[in-house]
Amino acid sequence: MRLGKRIRDLRNARGWTQFEMAEQMGFDRSYIAEVETGKIEICLRNLEIVAETFGLEPHQLLKLASK
Repeated sequence: MRLGKRIRDLRNARGWTQFEMAEQMGFDRSYIAEVETGKIEICLRNLEIVAETFGLEPHQLLKLASK
């Protein structure tokens, strides 16, 4: 859940809607919503895509989510 909240916070900080973020990453908007709300867990490949989109390494995104 913390990872989803961190992803949502990063998305909001950039002023993106879920649709805009999903479009940039090649995901469906509903996938972003489910990750952000903790309904599903993100796989490693998708974690890499999300981190890259935000200019982070995957371990940085995970570290930020653990705080």
